[in-house]
Amino acid sequence: MVSLAVMLCVLPWRTDSFAQGAPDVPEGLDPAVARALDYLAKRQNSDGSFDAGEHRVALSGLAVMSYLACGHTPDAGRYGLTVRAGVDYLLSQAGDDGYFGRHHGKGMYDQGIVTLALAEACGVEPDPERRRRMFGALAKAVKVILEAQAVQKAEEHAGGWRYQRNSPDSDISLSGWNALALRAARDVGVDVPKEAVQKAIGFLLRCYNTQQNGFSYQAGGGAQVGPTGIGVLGLYVLDGTARPELGPAAKYLADNPVNDGTPFQYYSTYYSTLAAYQAGGPVWEKVSKANFARLLGAQATDGSWPKNGQEPGETYAASMAVLTLSVPYRLLPVYQR
Repeated sequence: MVSLAVMLCVLPWRTDSFAQGAPDVPEGLDPAVARALDYLAKRQNSDGSFDAGEHRVALSGLAVMSYLACGHTPDAGRYGLTVRAGVDYLLSQAGDDGYFGRHHGKGMYDQGIVTLALAEACGVEPDPERRRRMFGALAKAVKVILEAQAVQKAEEHAGGWRYQRNSPDSDISLSGWNALALRAARDVGVDVPKEAVQKAIGFLLRCYNTQQNGFSYQAGGGAQVGPTGIGVLGLYVLDGTARPELGPAAKYLADNPVNDGTPFQYYSTYYSTLAAYQAGGPVWEKVSKANFARLLGAQATDGSWPKNGQEPGETYAASMAVLTLSVPYRLLPVYQR
């Protein structure tokens, strides 16, 4: 059964109907998002993909989610045809076994991101036949994610994911995308065993640094902003219990804003914003204000954001920026509290 949060996404809202007058939306956010969506549309290829080199599959998934996060669905909104073509491209990339990551050595990024995107798209698909096709692809994709999680690993890596479907270790970045994919797939009715979710939570908790009150990239490492955002978000949306790690980790995000020296700035900005929204209160106010100001100040007149050497190009930068700025619209189920 489709959850209420997913069903809400079917409504053909304009983004400004959500943002207008909301206390957590800064001036200039709506026009910035509109410019970015126009920029991304110009980067879409005739096959529905988006320009992104070897990372085309995963980044096309991020681009599709950018439109969904702003109220554009296959049959609604200015970019309905853009979304339709993007979803069709993603479906065309599914292998017979449900694996999307055939194109490079970090294919479980593709797997998690595309599964997440298709699950969000499935929840707003009006055509029954297309929805059945998407559901079938999702069921296969989830099976791949579950099999990759079940690979025998050392205790510190158990329950998580890494670059390849047979990787014997795990990191919190891959685990974040794939855990969110399981949550989204479950929302649209795909069978996701509770044991798999609990194992993912266990891996996240092993990445918690008790001395620094934040999450690390892998168990035993130092706390960082991006991993802490993933850890906080994951515990909120997967677990739903009042974990003792949440308060200190949310404070870590408030006390350690993303800056020019932060590794993987777009990824860190995205996850810290989502995590802060889940935490709410002063943490959300402080983190969102800082992150939105950085993004709005960095956008170019053509709607793009500057790429950096650590992250994969302009499509990625624009998509992650939109996914961050659109959090106050509260459209994607993962943005719901």
